[in-house]
Amino acid sequence: MYLSIVHPDALSHVRKLARGLGAVATDEPILVIKTRKEIILTAREKREFKFYLAPCVADGRRGLTLISAFFDDPVSPLTITTPLAADAPLTETIQTLPNQFKVCFFDEHNRELLSCKAHAELGGFRSRITASPLLGEEHFLEMLDQGESWFAKSTAADDMLATSVYLGEDLFPSNYVITDMTQQGFQGWAGFATSELERQEPGPMQEMDIIYLLKRIYAADRIVHGPVKISDGEELVDVLILGDEVTVLLQAKDSPNTAKTLNTTLERKQRKAISQLKEGLSQVRGALSTIRREGSPKLKLVSGKELSVELNSKPIVGVVIVKELFKCSYEEYGSHILDFMDRYQIPTLVFDYAELDVMSRHCPSESTLLSAFHQIFEHARDRRTYPRLQFRTRPPL
Repeated sequence: MYLSIVHPDALSHVRKLARGLGAVATDEPILVIKTRKEIILTAREKREFKFYLAPCVADGRRGLTLISAFFDDPVSPLTITTPLAADAPLTETIQTLPNQFKVCFFDEHNRELLSCKAHAELGGFRSRITASPLLGEEHFLEMLDQGESWFAKSTAADDMLATSVYLGEDLFPSNYVITDMTQQGFQGWAGFATSELERQEPGPMQEMDIIYLLKRIYAADRIVHGPVKISDGEELVDVLILGDEVTVLLQAKDSPNTAKTLNTTLERKQRKAISQLKEGLSQVRGALSTIRREGSPKLKLVSGKELSVELNSKPIVGVVIVKELFKCSYEEYGSHILDFMDRYQIPTLVFDYAELDVMSRHCPSESTLLSAFHQIFEHARDRRTYPRLQFRTRPPL
């Protein structure tokens, strides 16, 4: 909470940042990293991350993309990709960053979860950027794509050229709990919600984070958290979205975010993603079966207040949100999703949490969201493969 307390005026700038690296103008250099909780926890526990400079080419001209790598796994680290565009304020900040600086980590909801002193031997790093030509911001997406492709094929020699950033003492303790008591307006709001970096029991916190993302798209009163069936007292779905055009049945699957889970192997994470996907689809199937059997089941909120909703009056879309999806496993994801859609005849989508964050930035209304959904459905139907989420425009701030 260092930046939030010492420089609260800088938070308006932080709120405008999308995911990635940024900087704030204070009397000292402060690097802001806005990213997901898994990367922030990795930074806290490992006390180190690395800068890689990936070459890229567009229109016959060369440039650089910055890859920030956080090694929760020694072979497949978590990364943040930052195109170094010419004349961009962030590029200038990176070029002039001193060896000693402060770094503050925020999540996608602008919660400051880690703040610490940092140091790195940046002389060679700065020289490489200064000596290289840089591309303009119109090539942002090409730099992004090429940077990610380069890093996937990077070698031991590239590792030797990487610059290590070491995290020193914390500027503020990171083991605190954040309590949100602002009026959120969605149905099922308990009046408060808590969040923290380490999460032993992730479910309720992830559901709240998903609702915060959905509020970028839907009016709050169209979102229902944890509706319960009056007939048996069981939850229908984690989140019910009462859209103008479709009703969305959303199931959320997450895993603990703890120091212990950082040692989970990549293979086990990949198996967990498949397990979460299958479990989420099974839960959507259960909700769909209830609606088809009962028409519009009687529902209530956890508080006991009865809901007056018609669930069989509009088309239904199923959505499953898992912790993380992996590029190498999309064929297997697709087989489960396509089989589910063929069997139950409803459009169904699966995203990981990071993809939902990106989608909610690109699609700030139900119509734009459904347009993106439709493109995914068409691709899956026509090519019998489930596509990775990819937008061809730069995300809005």
